Amino acid sequence: MDELVLLKGDFVRIDGINAVVVGNEEDENIPHGYIAVFFGSEIAKRESEGGEGNGSPVVWIVPIDVCEDGLEPEYREED
Repeated sequence: MDELVLLKGDFVRIDGINAVVVGNEEDENIPHGYIAVFFGSEIAKRESEGGEGNGSPVVWIVPIDVCEDGLEPEYREED
């Protein structure tokens, strides 16, 4: 596979799972040929609804060559 050029904010798929690029080799602690991705948070109850919200986001550093082009996002508006 040709090496993808991935920018922060790009959607990618890794083993069929959607992720968002949050870091690349221009950032500190990301080695050449790797990116940092965020797979999303678990569903949480909003603080405004009496919940505790989410904890710290978990970001994974993965080799670029395990990434595929991402799907186009589906946009929704909050009710």
